Amino acid sequence: MTKIKICGITRLSDALESCRAGADALGFNFSSLSPRAITPERAKEIIEKLPPFVASTGIFVDQSPEEINAICRFCKLQIAQLHSEQYSPEDARAITEAKVIKVFRPEENFAVEEVFAFAEKSGINAFLFDAYRPDMAGGTGETIRASLATRIFNALGDSCYPILAGGLNESNIGEAIRSLQPYGVDTASGVECEPGIKDPVKIKAFIQAVRKTVF
Repeated sequence: MTKIKICGITRLSDALESCRAGADALGFNFSSLSPRAITPERAKEIIEKLPPFVASTGIFVDQSPEEINAICRFCKLQIAQLHSEQYSPEDARAITEAKVIKVFRPEENFAVEEVFAFAEKSGINAFLFDAYRPDMAGGTGETIRASLATRIFNALGDSCYPILAGGLNESNIGEAIRSLQPYGVDTASGVECEPGIKDPVKIKAFIQAVRKTVF
């Protein structure tokens, strides 16, 4: 079954609505540059009220491994998502307070060997692929070109747990899952009425669209 993460949570009501609709994980963005930014203090308040079996994920763009470990420990995050090219395999290995997902934002000439090399050097086995935009680190509302995504996911096969992100919504998620068969899918803008404010109807529709898709 395809795992589902609802990202960019800033309000308790949106977090609980996502849980009730069947989300497997929630994402909290700790980048001050994001329109979905949240403080560790506020994230902790929300995470403490989550039901069991829902994984809390921190999105990190410019924090050091030491800062990431501290935030993960403080908020009791289960996953640290490294959403910047600056993070090295050594950085990933230095994060010990949570399981790590490394994000790639591939351009057309992306070499899949980069993923294999990062996996070998870091020891992590989960990678998220998001649409590339030089001025934004995630939450762009744009999709990865279909031919590029297909090339990447086909090359990865069963070597890791690939997660698809980038402009996913109720309308396009079914075809994306059938085509790529990702381990998980991640959406933020696809279930919002404005950045950081989720739409309960869109959340339910997105999750239902994922659950009814078979491959």
